[in-house]
Amino acid sequence: MWESYPIGPRPSGWIELIENGWGAIASWFAGPENVMREPMGKRTDLVRVTCEKADGTSTSWTETITEAEIEEIEDDIDGYLADSGLPSRPHGYRWFLRLPSGIKDENDFWSRLNEADFKMPHTNRDPKREADNLGETIKGLYSQMP
Repeated sequence: MWESYPIGPRPSGWIELIENGWGAIASWFAGPENVMREPMGKRTDLVRVTCEKADGTSTSWTETITEAEIEEIEDDIDGYLADSGLPSRPHGYRWFLRLPSGIKDENDFWSRLNEADFKMPHTNRDPKREADNLGETIKGLYSQMP
């Protein structure tokens, strides 16, 4: 189903999804009518590296993210999706989401998902149940749209 997600530039007013399992879960359950993907292109993001020594001192610096690190992020997301019972998503894209009506901004959207997650019982939690819970929440937010 990932192949049905349109490819193009970020539409005005849409948010960029976070690069983790929850961002992928959001894109899956929001569906291709609410999600756009754009080829990633060359990444120049800076990452902070900290080296701690045995004597307790540390040194920090920034460097450009590597292709190997990007692939590791994508693989981690695919692992989370697999644990959730969902297919791997295509690599090499940025993912954008049209917010549901009534959701004022990105923080409001993620707050709603966090609230739903916190309400889940802490016993018998697993990635599949968590993804189903988030999916129900996301579908509920979009079902309220005109």
